[in-house]
Amino acid sequence: MEGAAAKRFVLDFFAELVAGNPACWNRVADDASWKLMASGKSYPYPTDFTKATYRQLVEESAALFPNGLRFTVLDAIAEGAKVAVEAESHGYTCDGRLYANVYHLLVELENGRIRRVREYLDSGHATEVLTPPG
Repeated sequence: MEGAAAKRFVLDFFAELVAGNPACWNRVADDASWKLMASGKSYPYPTDFTKATYRQLVEESAALFPNGLRFTVLDAIAEGAKVAVEAESHGYTCDGRLYANVYHLLVELENGRIRRVREYLDSGHATEVLTPPG
């Protein structure tokens, strides 16, 4: 899958993910890797995930945002089996702090599934907002 078909596949994955549709995980290879390209010694979270551990992260993160976390794809381009996605999130944590992050994701497809993702984000903002106060 390449080009426009790859782009549509990835956009459909994110639409299903945001809607809470568990079928989105069928689009991800069982041996997929998902890496958060976070930086800084103070970033307290894991950065390397498998399909199973990234899914767990997504599901557990929902509890941090009682009114949900809006994830919006702003733009996407595809070349071959690679899709670049620009996105942003917006939501309030349980303790009322605004989480509004920006992302750039490079999604690589292989054999009709998502095989590798590199997710660039503002790790400083994530640390600041998602680390419990005190």
